[in-house]
Amino acid sequence: MAEPLKDRAALVATRTLATGQGRVRLHERRDLCLIQVIARPGHERETARILGVDLPDRADVAASVETVRVFCLRPRDWLIVTEDAEGRSGSIAVEARARLAGHAAAIDQSHGRVVLGLEGQGARDLLQKGLDLDLHPSAFPAGAMAQTGLAGIALMVHAPSAERFELFVARSFAAGLAEWLVRHGASLEQPPEA
Repeated sequence: MAEPLKDRAALVATRTLATGQGRVRLHERRDLCLIQVIARPGHERETARILGVDLPDRADVAASVETVRVFCLRPRDWLIVTEDAEGRSGSIAVEARARLAGHAAAIDQSHGRVVLGLEGQGARDLLQKGLDLDLHPSAFPAGAMAQTGLAGIALMVHAPSAERFELFVARSFAAGLAEWLVRHGASLEQPPEA
């Protein structure tokens, strides 16, 4: 029997890049459960009450409660991210689906999306090479998130802290995104040409 996608790592190994700004660690977060919740029109408050979290109502806004992070993708559409000790088993999504019946759809995205972690002193500079976002800490502080693209790949970027980023990307594009990060991280090692 074929191995389920959710059990297969998107990255072969954790990579450490020695950029000009310092070391940057690239790794895959495999300890997360990702659930997309789409509320029926008029059921946003009931959905929030059932989930027990405040749901942001504007796109590209994030909220956190303990170990649960909520990202607003569009009005009435959220990505809920929580740690899953069972390694993306899907049981959290099944429970959410049962609790939200009649109010919202809950779709397990753990198998379809990969979360790449990028951390270290040069992480912000590396990402800035490819993103059309102002990643200066005053414009993109810890806790910020945005939906954007990098090298033609649609992704969501979140800054859990000043030197740590999480990149949410479709599984089929994760290896290409990692390759871009490794290639451009290596270019930061080189001194600029005179």
